[in-house]
Amino acid sequence: MGVFAAGLAWRMPRLHAALAALAVCVLWTALAAPVLAAFGRTAMGALLRGGIVADASLASLLVLWAACDEMTFPAALKIYCILAAVALAGIAATRLARTPAGRCACAVAASAVLLAALASPFWIGGSIHSQPRATAEGVAAAAVYANPFYAATACLTETARFVWHQAPVMYRITRIGDYAAAPPLLWYPAAIVYLSAAGVLAILAALAGGVRRRFAATDTHSN
Repeated sequence: MGVFAAGLAWRMPRLHAALAALAVCVLWTALAAPVLAAFGRTAMGALLRGGIVADASLASLLVLWAACDEMTFPAALKIYCILAAVALAGIAATRLARTPAGRCACAVAASAVLLAALASPFWIGGSIHSQPRATAEGVAAAAVYANPFYAATACLTETARFVWHQAPVMYRITRIGDYAAAPPLLWYPAAIVYLSAAGVLAILAALAGGVRRRFAATDTHSN
């Protein structure tokens, strides 16, 4: 909310200030949720620690809904679902390790992967340029649909008419929409991607925990 207030203080258009605040919400969730979850000793502790990041963002989204005409209540709820899915994926990644150091390492890796997904318009250009058009469009679609910020802004396309790769500065930086046509902006693919990732990681964590307990029980029985 400080970003939104600063934008208004610098006389940015209200929509631009809201988009900047939305970008910070997404970035903060991607970076902070795994790190906070890593310090939870149990799965529930990790869920509570990491989930509070998405829940705090919901409060910010409700303020933006009240302050910005382009942010509708359904859009705020959809964005919250995206942030919750991203947070759950980061939280689940930390449960792959047993030790505190291992969980912190998993958290850093998860944050790095999420940050790379958020930065896809900046680094995807080479892959798009070097591939046949059909393949390039598939790569562009993956870069867009796995990007939580694209998904969040897709919730505002009907009211804000904002497309990230068509923004004045980004249009000169990214090759999405240039070398390869961008796919239609949709909010739910990213939520599905990160919920699926969270489910897979949670299953792997449970299997790893079961294997560790079995080996521990075998060692105890042998002793």
